[in-house]
Amino acid sequence: MCEDVMDGQPKRGAGRPRKAVLSESLILAEAFALAEEGGADFTFAALARRLGVQPSALHHHFHGRDALIAGMRGQLTLRVGDHGFADRPWYEAIIDWATDYRDTFGSHPALIAELATMPVAGEPESVADYERIAASMVRGGYPEQLVVPAIVAIESFVIGAALDALAPDDNLRPHTALPDGSDVAPVLARTELAARTRADAAGQTPALATFEFGLRALVAGLRAAGEDPSA
Repeated sequence: MCEDVMDGQPKRGAGRPRKAVLSESLILAEAFALAEEGGADFTFAALARRLGVQPSALHHHFHGRDALIAGMRGQLTLRVGDHGFADRPWYEAIIDWATDYRDTFGSHPALIAELATMPVAGEPESVADYERIAASMVRGGYPEQLVVPAIVAIESFVIGAALDALAPDDNLRPHTALPDGSDVAPVLARTELAARTRADAAGQTPALATFEFGLRALVAGLRAAGEDPSA
């Protein structure tokens, strides 16, 4: 009997198969890699070539590009995590949630705008995430008509902060001077330097120091707005 045949069946060779078995997790991993290499404007055709399959094979897992983007967002949302909204006050849990949101989504700058603006309908991970936050706020007595505006305000800030983290540390520094050598914008120059000095003293980048300050100020303001009877 041939050594490569056992019980009438071909014997599987040792090691990994030549072509990886196509799966949702593999497609998402390669989609993230492709997007970071080629920017947000990536296509099913390019992803299929990367995976060594026909585009039709991808449709067995994702109906289209929007479904793929939704799947990518769902995976990132799972990475952000829960942060104890069921047990902690919303205004404490959301600080940790927003920090992880910034770090997780900010690690994919080529896609952050598209990922963050994708409607949540049909994307269960994000729906569950927002439900946890909304339920926590309502349990804490936050006015129901202000819950979604508050969540959107925080998320908008986080998205902007993730993009700001990509900018130079002295992005707001005026680099021009008047003919006499004085600063063209002396107050801005002084306060920008003070901000960078404060961040250096805390061992942080200016972007991170600004994010932490802004987030806490925003959450404090939203708490106060929720306690205003006229809101």
